[in-house]
Amino acid sequence: MEYLSGMCLILISALLMGYLASRIGLPTVVGQIVAGIILGPAILGILQLNHLISVGSNLGIVLLMFLAGLECDFEQVKKYLKSATGIAACGVILPMLVFLALGLLMNQGLKDALFWGVIFSATSVSISVAVLQEFGKLQTVAGAVILGAAVVDDVISIILLSLFSSIFESQAASPLVIIGMQLLYLIFIIVMIKWIVPEIIKLTSRFNDDIAISIVGICLCFLMAYLAEEAHLSSVLGAFFAGIAVAITPAKKTVIHSTNLIGYSFFIPIFFVSVGLELKLVGSWQGWLLVLIMTVLAILTKWIGCGVGAKIFGFDWHDSNIVGSGMVSRGEMALIIAQIGLSSHLVSASLYSEIILVVILTTVLSPIMLKWSIKSV
Repeated sequence: MEYLSGMCLILISALLMGYLASRIGLPTVVGQIVAGIILGPAILGILQLNHLISVGSNLGIVLLMFLAGLECDFEQVKKYLKSATGIAACGVILPMLVFLALGLLMNQGLKDALFWGVIFSATSVSISVAVLQEFGKLQTVAGAVILGAAVVDDVISIILLSLFSSIFESQAASPLVIIGMQLLYLIFIIVMIKWIVPEIIKLTSRFNDDIAISIVGICLCFLMAYLAEEAHLSSVLGAFFAGIAVAITPAKKTVIHSTNLIGYSFFIPIFFVSVGLELKLVGSWQGWLLVLIMTVLAILTKWIGCGVGAKIFGFDWHDSNIVGSGMVSRGEMALIIAQIGLSSHLVSASLYSEIILVVILTTVLSPIMLKWSIKSV
């Protein structure tokens, strides 16, 4: 029963370090990753990543993406769809090109270099939302566009991850069969969102039992995530669209509440701690130099890409600066992509620690930049 003490240690350390991080103005996830670094081989060596932790971590990723789909405000996205899509595209293309070039310059090979671009094209808006709320800017046009662009960015990143996985992972089936399965899955998603999920939720609601509705919602998440993998796509794609499907039904609030409880009290902290468990401290000056270069590029590519994109779509320089700053954070989305890449051998294990450090640094620096942008006149 040794695994029980390990799980207890993970959850308690995630709780304490997450609380300490929030007390000093850092995102909770940073504290949870630091807990993994302290407990893991990098410092104390108390915990090692094992099969049980990996399973818990994978479930945490799926539930996290399910919540992302559930909490998407697509009415807001539709309102600013044109500008949000254009800004998100600018914020994806520039990091993809820059990190592809950096990877190739460092002789990482086409696969690793491309995957660097996939990781750093992602955006996490949860931290930016907290800053926007603090300054009363969430309901402004700039706040709405940041939310819309982040949602579009998430969808693009998930699709890129899925396409990358299907192209570069070794597959038993032929490419034409894989493409056919993926197209069928995309049709399946549309059918699920429009007809099947609303009918399933309507039927379940007759029980007048929140627990039954929650179980059905989570089962839909797991089913769509599983079928996505069967179609040679990423499970996070299925989980994300399962969240969107449930979000358009009356069960949205019930499922969000229950998934938050299950996810954030158990599985999601395991995911973030496991990220730290796989981290090794950078020991050479070359490694720290790479972290510095990648951090600067990660900040500039999103800040400039999204900021210039906002300007092209008619925003003034002040709002463009706010939009660019609000899109810098890579957060949990980049961590998910990096973790999946490592487990699927799509990213070099030797540089995984440097990449995670860069993701953490952008997540810490983004709210500082956004506060400065809001206050500047």
